[in-house]
Amino acid sequence: MAKALPKQYENAERWAFADSEQLADQLAALIVNGTKTATCANLDQDGIPQKGDVFVVVNGKGEPVCAVELTTVDLTSFDQVDEAHAYAEGEGDRSLAYWRREHQRFFEAYDLFSPNMSLILMNFKVIETF
Repeated sequence: MAKALPKQYENAERWAFADSEQLADQLAALIVNGTKTATCANLDQDGIPQKGDVFVVVNGKGEPVCAVELTTVDLTSFDQVDEAHAYAEGEGDRSLAYWRREHQRFFEAYDLFSPNMSLILMNFKVIETF
């Protein structure tokens, strides 16, 4: 049985990674085990998160898994993402080629992709698991 969500995270924004329940579960597990320490998002009207912001990561069913704190936040374009960031995202074989292929697929599914699209690159650390 999952631990109850601590009161200090009740109003924290929830983050679901990926576009399927199965992949969301896999990525949440990679976060908890320390493999995935970064993510990215397209730059949109929602604004830019800041270093120190805390988010609750949820699994594919929307259940809280852990809380993460942003340690760095940078802006760049899709075509300027480097190998270090791809590796920190912890997905697949952790290569830049894999990262580009899967993220292009993801962003194309939402009609957002262009090679020079603006991305928010975020590194984070787990501060509590549930």
